[in-house]
Amino acid sequence: MNNQEERLDAWYDGSAICLIAVGAHGDPLDLGDDEVRALIARLELCLAQSQADAGPAGQGEN
Repeated sequence: MNNQEERLDAWYDGSAICLIAVGAHGDPLDLGDDEVRALIARLELCLAQSQADAGPAGQGEN
């Protein structure tokens, strides 16, 4: 992603896993292989954080 107006991020906010992928003109982003791998890694981290918050059973409200 080269354009500063593009947004691609994933995070865990304590109650939900959030994802944003918006291009400079409001369109969905077209991601290359490396960008998809990086996004998957971020989502896996968010999922691990969510499961850790859910306790030993790993069962949250989702």
